[in-house]
Amino acid sequence: MSSSLAAPATSAVSNRMILFRRKEIKYLVDRTTRTALTEDLKALMRPDAHSQAGGRYFVRSLYFDTESYLAYHEKLAGSAIRHKLRIRAYGLNPRESAYVRLEVKSRFLSNIHKITVDIPSSRYEQVEPAVTGRTLPPDDILNDDGLSKEFFRLQRQYNMSPKIMVQYRREAFERTELDRVRVNFDDELVASRSLRLLEPLSSPRRLLKYGNSVFEIKIDGAMPYWMHKLISKYDLQDQAFSKFTNCIRSEALFSSFARQEELN
Repeated sequence: MSSSLAAPATSAVSNRMILFRRKEIKYLVDRTTRTALTEDLKALMRPDAHSQAGGRYFVRSLYFDTESYLAYHEKLAGSAIRHKLRIRAYGLNPRESAYVRLEVKSRFLSNIHKITVDIPSSRYEQVEPAVTGRTLPPDDILNDDGLSKEFFRLQRQYNMSPKIMVQYRREAFERTELDRVRVNFDDELVASRSLRLLEPLSSPRRLLKYGNSVFEIKIDGAMPYWMHKLISKYDLQDQAFSKFTNCIRSEALFSSFARQEELN
């Protein structure tokens, strides 16, 4: 596997709980805009500290929801209190990744509360039955810093199970001054009904028109002036693009005409 597509480097503290206020803005950009914008960003920012050479890597996320798709509908409705559960693997071949990441991302009004727990990829086979069967994993994983419990507690409380897989190639940059600014381009975005996180994707469905990318800005404080200038320079239009909701819609029983509309 090319080093430019390797998994992001794991941090020294792999299990953590974060409470923060973050503004996240997403744009859909075409290839021409992406190329020019990337050159500007390289002059202003550096590759994300958690990524390998070039800042590019593949991300695969397994999203959870209830039988009635409560998380999906709460996201569409913009509910003030909601929870998102997902499990992530990194790299073009997830089995070669050193770890798998369990994530709980909860929103309480304007606050985002995030928990991440990393487990060795070699042990995911022991965790997978708990994930799919809504049971409990081995005790040592469940009690690791106490953070794993929240993932499995919410999964059982809301009776969630894996629903959809999404995979994309990410290129990320960051800049740390008074506030941290992180941006990323997500390309080659596909959805699949495959629910085996470390196995090859089955019948992946493309979610974006060829050449399009999702450009995302994540800001922990106020947006810096230079970022405002870039947004204005490329006339970027804020779009509420959710990978999770778009993946769910892509797998619904739409007509062929409606499926084509999803790509436009």
